[in-house]
Amino acid sequence: MFDACIYNYPVGTTNPQCQAFVNQGLGQYYSYVWIDAARAFETATRLDPECAYAWLLLHRSLEKWGKPGVTPSANPHVAALGGLGLAKLPDRVGKNAAEYALDTARRLMPKAPLREQLLIQSRLQEKGMWPGVGPDERRKKAAQSLDELLMLHEDDEEGWFWRAQLASGDGPNAVAVFYKALLRVNPLHPGANHEFVHFYENVKRPALGWPYAENYIKSSPGIPHAHHMQAHLGTRIGKWGETTDWSAKAVELQIAYHKLQGVTPGEDHQFNHHMDILSKSLVHDGRFAEAKAHRALCEKYKYTFRHDWLRAALGAHDWSEAHTLVEQFRRTDKASGAYYAALVSLEKGDTAQAGREVETLRQLSQSKKFDRNLERRLWEVQGRHLCQSGNTEAGLKLLKKVVDATKNDFGHHAWGNGAVYMESWGIGALEAGAATDAEEAFQEALAHDAGSVRGALGLWALCDRVGRSEEAARYLKLAQRAWSRADSKDFIALQHDMAERAKKITKPSVAAAGE
Repeated sequence: MFDACIYNYPVGTTNPQCQAFVNQGLGQYYSYVWIDAARAFETATRLDPECAYAWLLLHRSLEKWGKPGVTPSANPHVAALGGLGLAKLPDRVGKNAAEYALDTARRLMPKAPLREQLLIQSRLQEKGMWPGVGPDERRKKAAQSLDELLMLHEDDEEGWFWRAQLASGDGPNAVAVFYKALLRVNPLHPGANHEFVHFYENVKRPALGWPYAENYIKSSPGIPHAHHMQAHLGTRIGKWGETTDWSAKAVELQIAYHKLQGVTPGEDHQFNHHMDILSKSLVHDGRFAEAKAHRALCEKYKYTFRHDWLRAALGAHDWSEAHTLVEQFRRTDKASGAYYAALVSLEKGDTAQAGREVETLRQLSQSKKFDRNLERRLWEVQGRHLCQSGNTEAGLKLLKKVVDATKNDFGHHAWGNGAVYMESWGIGALEAGAATDAEEAFQEALAHDAGSVRGALGLWALCDRVGRSEEAARYLKLAQRAWSRADSKDFIALQHDMAERAKKITKPSVAAAGE
């Protein structure tokens, strides 16, 4: 996997294979693939046992992996050597693998280049394993060592990266200046670009993070996580299509990686999450045939993403499968079962059954008064049901209420979820013949998710009904672009469905229009 990441950091070794494995390990480390980072660095230390920085990196990756290894006991040696044996114990005794790796890096410091000496010294200070470092000044002293390194070698990429890591306790934006400095040295540094994707998501500025997501892929073209990470931002800023394809590439690379390295899905802590996000993306884009194939793959690994599968069944009007999934929900989560059953009934136009499911959900919510997610789900289906039943004012009030409760919730907007309640509000308004509310709702949906096909088709149906033909044509093109990879029959079915729901929308009279 030497070509998985393009990063190269020359270390103190004359063994080219050792250097190659150090580079490989760094690429994996910066992508949080701790298991293979540890394997690469361990291989590097075997190829050159005198490479101090390889030992430091082995220590770091074992610690991150959470498997520092066993700690050999001194007892067998004491028994064999007698009471004086404690002075002659092997270096490995009393230390787990991570501790031994750091201790070895320390022992090799005098032979290492000055850069590596300061990097190792900084880590030892951070751990409180360096003379003159009190318990309350570990991070400060560690940072000072890296500052010295960067004063001497302003192009040292490892120095900038670890300085950024130490700055995480200095405020929410402190790390950014160090990552930016690192990217001036190397715009394709995998660690800095990866961390900036997380950073800009965490500070709620996803659009600013997009260039770093693209550069992360360029830096690590063969690492699955690089292709996945863009979805953290792309699904928030409407980069649909490309974000879904990259998520698919991540899963493809990951399966190949498992086969090549002999890693099981259970050992790969990222795999389930990557599979989940691909599932969500395929359903959002109306790529139901691909979603079905992906579901089969998920089930092979015993992963269950029932929420996405039910959304796919609703989108494809596969009522039989939708009911099967609802019953599966009921067996483990009665509230979710009632919620999804209500959604299915509302989509089918079975208003009476929807009412029964809404009542079940209302009763279940009485014992979960602090469950905000359940509360919002109840408002959604109750509002839809009221609109469908003819109680338009009360229904729209509830739907607007759930939109107001979530429209500024950054967490709710993750993975393309931001427009879901707005789409429900718009559909409820369409069914009730409330043109003004429907237009506002669908406009909001597109503002919060540029890839909202229901937002675009809802506006197409509305404009078509009231004679705004040019606008209708524009919204239809927007909807077609959002579902450009969907099967045409699924798009046509959704378009027809929106047109049917808009039948109560009437064209305003000339007199009314002039008032």
